[in-house]
Amino acid sequence: MPDTNNNTTETTVENGAASTAWPDISGIPTTPVAPPGGTPAYPGNDTNNGMNDDLAGTPTTPVAPPGGTPAFPGTSNNWPDFPMFPDMMFPGAGSMFPSTGPMFPSQPSITYYGQVRFLNASTNGMNLDVLIDGQNVLSGSTFATVSNYVPVTDGFHTVTVRRTNGPILYQQTLAFVSGERVTMVILDNSSGVTLTKVSDMGCTNVPSGFGCLRVANMTYSGSSYDVRLFNNQVVFAGVGFKEVTSFKQASTGNYTFFVTNSQVNVTTFNELPQLIFTVITGTSCPGCAVNNPLLTYSINVQAGRTYTSYIIGNPWSNMYQVFTLED
Repeated sequence: MPDTNNNTTETTVENGAASTAWPDISGIPTTPVAPPGGTPAYPGNDTNNGMNDDLAGTPTTPVAPPGGTPAFPGTSNNWPDFPMFPDMMFPGAGSMFPSTGPMFPSQPSITYYGQVRFLNASTNGMNLDVLIDGQNVLSGSTFATVSNYVPVTDGFHTVTVRRTNGPILYQQTLAFVSGERVTMVILDNSSGVTLTKVSDMGCTNVPSGFGCLRVANMTYSGSSYDVRLFNNQVVFAGVGFKEVTSFKQASTGNYTFFVTNSQVNVTTFNELPQLIFTVITGTSCPGCAVNNPLLTYSINVQAGRTYTSYIIGNPWSNMYQVFTLED
């Protein structure tokens, strides 16, 4: 049959075996391959049998020269410029790490304070100075005088009471607590004077229209008092020496109180739980009078305020009174 396609495969038999004649592909582009024993040939200007083509325009990665070190562009010592990272904060990790631990911003210094004041209830007739850690906080005080509150840092401080321009009568290291407000009462004792601490905290969240009252007996050993209203009702019963009563709520108004020696038949169960101010008009109440009180004092109670009435002195020294302080 006549050949209609020049690319038709022909089969011939040589020496008894079939062989195939491949089509002519001389006009079809092919991918060059490496010649025997050579390296891959790249298309371009063949200057050496396709082995050294012109690659001037093709970016290449430099390689190390014989016997040298890897070469990297842009460095004077053939090594790349690696990015610099901050020192990692690990202690004792050699020269690449700092020798100290992590650094944190310093915290502001915080100092915690309490408050203290001094009440002179001594009847020895001497003017007294009070010092805290050698710093004068009350000078030339006399009976029934009080200092302002002064700040004192949390911790232990040395308190000194001395006669003004004279010898030390008392010196002791005392603990003070931040946030606490206290009154230190100067009292007589056999060696001169001593101090008694009264906390001025404890009356909070008072109902609207009310204040708080209490009494402290700072007179002499063995004393005990009842504190009464005008109608002989007991407000505080059996207040012993160095005792400080609990606070009681009192509605706003002006109250008059009477201090008597404690009566055996009066107990805290007889006390008024709360004081309600009542305006008295007309005739006096028969049988309601307080007979022969030792002391009489008045307080104008204001809403939200707290008051401590210190009974101080003694009847034989002509220094005997009630000294009321607002806390």
